[in-house]
Amino acid sequence: MTAVLILDRENYVICCFLAAMLHEMGHILMMLLFKVRIREIDLRLFDILIRGDEPRSLKADISITLGGIMMNLVSAVVLLPISVKLSLPNIALAVFNILPVMSLDGGHLLYILLSRRFDARFCDNALRLTTFIFILPFMTAGIYILINSGYNYSLLAISLYLLTVLFIRK
Repeated sequence: MTAVLILDRENYVICCFLAAMLHEMGHILMMLLFKVRIREIDLRLFDILIRGDEPRSLKADISITLGGIMMNLVSAVVLLPISVKLSLPNIALAVFNILPVMSLDGGHLLYILLSRRFDARFCDNALRLTTFIFILPFMTAGIYILINSGYNYSLLAISLYLLTVLFIRK
């Protein structure tokens, strides 16, 4: 991480880190608004997991899930007149997180909606299949970008991470 920060002369990593922190603050804000007690904040290698009491309603669960995305979109609009460089990571994070992929907010939202009509096993299998279907084009695009740029492996790395999560998480 230190090497990345030293080599990042344009401060893009810091802008992305700030967008990620705003995203998580959006989830926390919604938890506080819906009076869901936060039990634990787990900082992991590629993401942050916020555990709390179960939301009391479907509206609360959906609002908490979308809180991070909404915070990024609001931040992007507020920051755009100040700096495109600060605004773009917020837009990218919001768009990426709405994808119906396991371990992203869109995947959690899909699970919430499916669980209203189907059992947990069906929901898990549907989410795994949806994740796999969405990861394939991203992985293909990541390989294409890497081959053509010779150095940009970020989309491929994200795709491989999400694919790993798909097979590791139960």
